[in-house]
Amino acid sequence: MGYSQRILVVDDSATVCRVVESLLRQCGFEQIEVVHDGETALDRLAASPFEIIICDWEMEPLNGLEVLHQVRRSHKTKGIPFILMSAKKEPHWTSEAMQAGADCLIAKPFNAAMLRAKIAQVGGKLERQLIDRGAAVL
Repeated sequence: MGYSQRILVVDDSATVCRVVESLLRQCGFEQIEVVHDGETALDRLAASPFEIIICDWEMEPLNGLEVLHQVRRSHKTKGIPFILMSAKKEPHWTSEAMQAGADCLIAKPFNAAMLRAKIAQVGGKLERQLIDRGAAVL
């Protein structure tokens, strides 16, 4: 049996989206929605609740950091755990992501175990969010 949490994956690369979706399924997640740009991500978040957002940093025209800023500004979405994906590995990128409100940063490329660890890292926030909603916890 898989996890019931809804995950939104945002990346402008269809290949990366397929890989991330496959890794999430390997981790036991079943409710995964994939979009290919930041604007569509914000539209989906406005229309439907998600428990986790996994978003690429390097996208156009709206990059992942800009999506993160919009998510954190909205009362409806500000508490959703946000995992920012990036090929950037310099330490100042990590601090920039954390200062912007990312819950964690995952460096590309990554595998299922690494993704599972990042989801577990944001698990406390997710658990509190689900308890507040009266939903089942992981």
